[in-house]
Amino acid sequence: MVTNDDRGGNRVTRDPEGTKRRILAAALDEFAAKGLDGARVDTIAARAGVNKRMLYYYFGSKDHLYRAVLRDRLADRAPTEAAHDRTGAGRLVALQDRVTRPREREYIRLLTWEAIERGTRRRIEDEALRRVGIDGWIDDVRTAQRNGDIPADLDPAQLVLSELALTIFPLAFPQVTRLVTGRSPTDSEFLEDRREFLSRLARHIDGADARL
Repeated sequence: MVTNDDRGGNRVTRDPEGTKRRILAAALDEFAAKGLDGARVDTIAARAGVNKRMLYYYFGSKDHLYRAVLRDRLADRAPTEAAHDRTGAGRLVALQDRVTRPREREYIRLLTWEAIERGTRRRIEDEALRRVGIDGWIDDVRTAQRNGDIPADLDPAQLVLSELALTIFPLAFPQVTRLVTGRSPTDSEFLEDRREFLSRLARHIDGADARL
């Protein structure tokens, strides 16, 4: 149900939170498909079932909506979940399982567009907020190293970056994945093979360290 807002002709719903959720979901789809520069507010509004006035009423601008989408995804995901209390094969497999979830794949596409459009010379949106999860992940690695579960001579930040690369790259660059393997990174058989490979890779690394 909606009511008229006499201040400007905007139609404000009686369920503002539900409306915001629809807008954010539609915006994630649009931004993931086209990036910030290519995304159209008209398309987002239509997908969310609202008019543009209502979208601007809640989020102010396309840039503000983009930042809201990023914050929403950050709040909905906990990077340390995949790493917490896990080592070796368990860490990689848990992360692989996480990044292949449908909504997580959209977030990866969003980050890919961010890298293309904004590069390394512009500030990172909500960098402090985004670093919280990453820093927690790195701290988990340090804790595992102190407990003897991860080799102490591995740089924690480099290990986290490598885990991200091993799991995210096939999804972020599907054309390269197809060229190398002949399969799509979302094919069920590819995902099973990738999961098994990461588990074997981690076990080999752990085994090599144990023999030193």
